[in-house]
Amino acid sequence: MSRQRTRIGLWIAALLTGAVGLANLLSAVTPSLPERVDWLEQFFPFEVRAGAHLFAAISGFFLLVIAANLLRRKRLAWLITVGLLIVSILSNLIKGWNYEESLLAILLLGQLLWMRSLFTARSDRPSIIQGIRVLAIAIIFTMVYGTLGFYWLNRHYSATFRLGEAIKQTLAIFFTDNNLGLQPTSRFGSFFINSIYIIGGVTLLYALWMLLRPVLLHNEATTEERQRARELVEKYGNSSLARFALLDDKSYYFSPSGQSVVAYVPKGRGAIALGDPIGVAEDRHEAIAGFKQFCLLNDWEPAFYQTLPDDLKLYQSLNFKTLKIGEEATVNLKAFTLQGKMGKNLRPAINKFNKLGYQVQFHAPPIADELLLELRAISNEWLEEMAGSEKRFSVGWFDDNYIRDCEIAVVHNEQGNPVAFANIIPEYQRNEITIDLMRHLPEMENGTMDYLFISLFEHFKVDYDSFNLGLAALSGVGEADRSSTIERGMHYLYEHLNQFYNFQGLRAYKDKFHPNWESRYLVYPQLAALPDVVVGLVRADSGDRLQDYLGTQFLSTAVASWFKRLSKIAPILLTLALFTLSLWAILQELRKYSLQDVFSSLNVIPNQYLLLAIALTAINYLLLTGYDTLAVRYVSQPLSYKRTSLVAIISYGISNSVGFALLSGSAIRYKFYSTWGFSAAKIAQIITFCNLSFWLGLFAVGGAVFAFTPLAIPKQLNLPFSSVRPVGFIFLTVILAYLLWTGLSQKPFKIRNWVVPHLPFKLSLAQIILISFDWMFAAGVLYVLLPVPKHFSFFSFFGIYLLAQIAGILSNVPGGLGVFETVLILLLSSSIASNQLFGMLIAYRAIYYFMPLIISILMLGWYELRQRRTRKQAKIS
Repeated sequence: MSRQRTRIGLWIAALLTGAVGLANLLSAVTPSLPERVDWLEQFFPFEVRAGAHLFAAISGFFLLVIAANLLRRKRLAWLITVGLLIVSILSNLIKGWNYEESLLAILLLGQLLWMRSLFTARSDRPSIIQGIRVLAIAIIFTMVYGTLGFYWLNRHYSATFRLGEAIKQTLAIFFTDNNLGLQPTSRFGSFFINSIYIIGGVTLLYALWMLLRPVLLHNEATTEERQRARELVEKYGNSSLARFALLDDKSYYFSPSGQSVVAYVPKGRGAIALGDPIGVAEDRHEAIAGFKQFCLLNDWEPAFYQTLPDDLKLYQSLNFKTLKIGEEATVNLKAFTLQGKMGKNLRPAINKFNKLGYQVQFHAPPIADELLLELRAISNEWLEEMAGSEKRFSVGWFDDNYIRDCEIAVVHNEQGNPVAFANIIPEYQRNEITIDLMRHLPEMENGTMDYLFISLFEHFKVDYDSFNLGLAALSGVGEADRSSTIERGMHYLYEHLNQFYNFQGLRAYKDKFHPNWESRYLVYPQLAALPDVVVGLVRADSGDRLQDYLGTQFLSTAVASWFKRLSKIAPILLTLALFTLSLWAILQELRKYSLQDVFSSLNVIPNQYLLLAIALTAINYLLLTGYDTLAVRYVSQPLSYKRTSLVAIISYGISNSVGFALLSGSAIRYKFYSTWGFSAAKIAQIITFCNLSFWLGLFAVGGAVFAFTPLAIPKQLNLPFSSVRPVGFIFLTVILAYLLWTGLSQKPFKIRNWVVPHLPFKLSLAQIILISFDWMFAAGVLYVLLPVPKHFSFFSFFGIYLLAQIAGILSNVPGGLGVFETVLILLLSSSIASNQLFGMLIAYRAIYYFMPLIISILMLGWYELRQRRTRKQAKIS
C-alpha cells in the first residue's frame, strides 16, 4: 500500500471509529422502535436489554476516546477498537435490533482487520503493565468499596442488603440502567452512589491513558553504547554539535551496519536527534531511514535539529520536510586581525581592559577544585540573574565532571578575582574551536565579554583555522524567494518579537566579529507532526522546564526586588508578626461567638457527621499541600514532601483565618523557602503559581456549577443580573481561553508590568483538577453539618457555597467573616431555619477555620523552637 493510500486509510478508520462511537451514544439515549423491542422481548429479558443500552453507551464513549490513537498506528489501540466494535455490534442488536448501527460497526471492523498489518506502533511496556495493574486494582477496589458500602450503609436506602445482595447491587450500578430500583433515602446515600461512578470512571480513564502512552525511554544509554558512540563521534564528528552528542542526556540509535550513530532525546511523542547522523557518509541513507522506522515502532515523531545543508535532498527523498531555523557564525581565525579597518571597533575593548589591569587566563584540564568552586559561584549568580535554569540538548550545562575536562578561559579583574569564564570545545574532524558555557557576574565592567572573545580569537588563531560562535536563531530565515510559508512566518516573528527575545541583537553582536554565516535546519516528518516535534525540542532543550526556556518572569521586576529587600528583615520580627496576626484572628473569632455557642452547635450535630466534617477538613488540607507540591516541582528545586506540606498547611491554616492571603501566605512561604535555600526569584514563582492555581480552580469549578445551576442572586446584593448563570459562562470562557492559550501558545501573557506565566497544558489541567477537588471538599465540610432537606442535592448547595465564598474573598475580610455567613443565610433561609443555620455556621467556623488555625500556630511554634535548638547546637559544636 502506498504512503498516500495508507494515510487516507488511517484517516478513514479513525473518522469511522469516531462516527460509530457517536452513533452508539446517540442510539443509547434514544428509544428503540416499539415493534423491534416487542420482537426482542421473546429472546432477552428487560435486564439484558437494559444492560446492552449501557454497554452501547460505554463502548461509544471509549471509541470516541481511542479514535485518534489509530492515526498513530498503535497496535494496542487497534486491539481495543476491535474488541469495542464487537461489543458495539452485539449491544446494538440486543438492545433494540439496531442493525443500522451494527452494519456500520461491521464495515469498520472489516476495514480494521484488512489493515491490521499497518498497526505496528508499540505502547510503553511498563505503562501497559501499570495500566493493567491499575485496571485490575480499580475493579477490585470499586467492587469492595461498593459492596461494603451497601452492606454497612443500608439504612440510607429503601432496601437492606446482605453480603451477596450488596455485591449484586454494586454490579447493577454499572450494568443496569435503573440500578435494580435502588432508592436512596438520604443525601449521603446519593453521594455514595455518585462516588462509585466517579471512582470507577476516573480509574478506568487513567488505565486507558496508561495503556496507550508512547514508549518511554526508562533507561539511560549503557556504558557499551556510550563507548560505541564516542568512537564514532571522535572518528566522524563534523560539526560544532558533535561534542554535545556525548553528553549524558542523549540516547543512541545505531544504523544496521553499525557505522553510524544518531544521538537523540525522546520527549513525549518527539524523538529529537541532535544534528545529522554521525558516521560513514555512504551509510547516511540507511541511518536516517532506520531511525525513522525505529521511531515509528515506538510511536515517536522523528526529527533532526540543526542539520547541515549538505544532506537536505537526502532527507527530502525520505519524505521529510525541512525548515530553516537560523544561521551559524564562524570566524576565520587566519584572517582575523585587530589591525586596520577590520579591528577598528574591537581595539578599544582590548585597550580599555588592559589599562584596567584585566587578564584572561587559560586553564588546561583537569581543572582544579578551587577554580571549579569559583566558576560555579559565577554560574549560579548568572543563572539567578537570568531567572532561569540550565539548558541542555544542544548545549552543555555546569556539571563538575564536564567542566573539569574542558579547557577554560577565565577573565580576572584588577584584583585578580574571576568575573567571567567560558569553556572551550574542540571539534573532531574540523580544525575549529568553539565555546559552550559563557557566564559572568551580574555587576561586571561594560565590554567584558568583547574582551573575552577577542582574547579567545588571539589565543587560538595560532593552532586553529576557525572559531564557531554558535547559532543565531531565526537569522536569515524567510528571506529567500523560495522560503516556505512557515519560514516567512518565522521571519515575521524575527522582525517583530525582537523586544522580547533580542534575536536581531544576537545577530548584530556576532556580526561585529565579521563571521561567515551558514544555514541550519530542522528536519521533521510532516506538518501535522511539527507541534509534537517543537514541544519535544523545547522539553529536551529546557530539561522539561518550559517556563525557563521562554524566559518567563512570574512577577514584575518590582515585586522580585521587593522580595530581595524583604530578605533583609529579621526572621524573628516576621515570626512575631505572624503570631500577632494569628492571635488577633483567634480573638476576633471569640469576640463574635462565645465558647458556649460553639459547644451547643456541636452537640446538635450527629457524631458521625461531626467526624465526617473533621475528616473532610483533613482531606481538604491534604489537597492544599498539592498547591506547593506542584509549585516546587515547577521551579525544579528538590524539596521533600514533608517540608512542602509543612509550609502549605501553616500558610493556609493561618491565611484562611487571618485574611489578606497574598500578604500573610506570601510572608510565611518566604520565611520557610528562603531558609531552605530558595532564591527570591523562585519564591516569587512559587507564590504566583499558588495564587494562579487558586483562581484557576475557582473559575473552573465555579463556572461549571454556576452555568448549570439555576441559582438566583439575592436582591440585597444589588447586582446587575438576577442569576449566576452569566457569571458561570464568563468563568468558563476565561478557563477555556486559558487552556487554549496554554495548549496553542508558548508565550507568557503580559498585562503592563505583570506577567501571567505560561504553564504546560498538563500542569494547567493538574492545577484545575486539584483545586476543583479542594473546593468540593471544603464545601463538603459545611454540607455534612447542615440539616438540609433530602431533595437538596450537594451540587445545588455547592453553587450557594461558592457564591458565598466569592463574596467573602472580594470583601477581603479575614476569613470572609460575616460576609460569607450573610450570603449563605440569604440563600438558604428558605430551606433551613436561620437560627439553626447560624449555629451550624459557628460549628463550621470552629472545624474548618479555628482548628486548622490552632494547629498551624502550634506547628509554627514547634518549628521555631526546633530551629532555635538546632542553631544553639551548631554554635556549641
